[in-house]
Amino acid sequence: MRTVNSKLSPSEVLQITNILRSLGLNTSYIGTKLINKSIQYIIKNDIEFITLEKIYSYLHCEYGFNIHSIRNNINYALSNRNKNLSIKNFEKVFGYEYYEKNFEPKLFIEEVSNLIKRIS
Repeated sequence: MRTVNSKLSPSEVLQITNILRSLGLNTSYIGTKLINKSIQYIIKNDIEFITLEKIYSYLHCEYGFNIHSIRNNINYALSNRNKNLSIKNFEKVFGYEYYEKNFEPKLFIEEVSNLIKRIS
């Protein structure tokens, strides 16, 4: 178990980036970077119950984006991913069959965070 606000290792941050990339997200999009930071925040603070409001509030305080912009950027990154890559690598990443609903913001951030916690 992590101590609150412990740092992630560079390999853990790279692991998150590689998972997002393998699921078809464009890592240069602001939304993908915000998703990455959200996942890091959840893991660093060992958050068990995730709410988008709490995550968006953290991102707002940390990076200064307004919450509407955060929501739009994350939605854009998820809806403009490479869907063929998502379908191709989904089962390899998560270990179960492709499910489109997994690309809704809360579920996506939650699932990737849980995956990273399991493999770290």
